[in-house]
Amino acid sequence: MKDYYIILGVSRNASNSDIKTAYRNGCKQFHPDKNAHPDAHLRFIEIHEAYEFLGDEKQRKAYDLSQNRKVTPRYQEYYQQKEHAARSRAREYARQDFEQFKKSKYYKLAVGVNNGFNFLFLIICLLIVVVPLYMYILQQELPEVEQRPFIGFLFPMLLGFAMGTWACYYWFIKKQDIFTIS
Repeated sequence: MKDYYIILGVSRNASNSDIKTAYRNGCKQFHPDKNAHPDAHLRFIEIHEAYEFLGDEKQRKAYDLSQNRKVTPRYQEYYQQKEHAARSRAREYARQDFEQFKKSKYYKLAVGVNNGFNFLFLIICLLIVVVPLYMYILQQELPEVEQRPFIGFLFPMLLGFAMGTWACYYWFIKKQDIFTIS
């Protein structure tokens, strides 16, 4: 049996979002329209096949169980059927041009999850700026002896602003993902 975790480049305890991100980045990198290397087509098929096994929670649990114990002939036959079906779909996607592939449900789901994480990161950056500012304003009601200096609030605000600026630059100006797998 193939080790689909190695094919996607994720650990065995990777979250579903990590698997989807690895799948999306692998598809971008190895789709035959994007990569002229002779083995890119085969690598793309492997990545899609791995995602079909690991992208579905139920399928992933069955796959993990089969990796940890001796496989029965019945499961081996089931696994081979699933593997063949996944490989056939991947070949179909590999024959499509990349723009057509981007319309597939797998790619759209992976893009949605990735965009969700990007927005979450921007919201966290905004909170890192707003919360210290709000706390500084609230402390103005305290007696002057109990107030913390402004510099204690300034550092997290600058850090949040820098992180948000970096994320916006990559996401909106360079049109790249904030988080990429190299």
